[in-house]
Amino acid sequence: MVSYWRQAGLSYIRYSAICARVVRAALKPQLKTEAVKNAEASVKVTKLKTVSCEYLFKQMRMIYTLQ
Repeated sequence: MVSYWRQAGLSYIRYSAICARVVRAALKPQLKTEAVKNAEASVKVTKLKTVSCEYLFKQMRMIYTLQ
């Protein structure tokens, strides 16, 4: 049995986002502002530094010898 969101061509993530938006829209005004505030997402982007493969292998050997 296929879920109805799958039959509609949606992924579960997209389906749950739509459901959350509908629930937030149905809230009373005093609760809606807090719900919208909590729905905001934050993303932290970090830039990885370039390291040599030799350095990585050395670190991995050190970790495995400690175990």
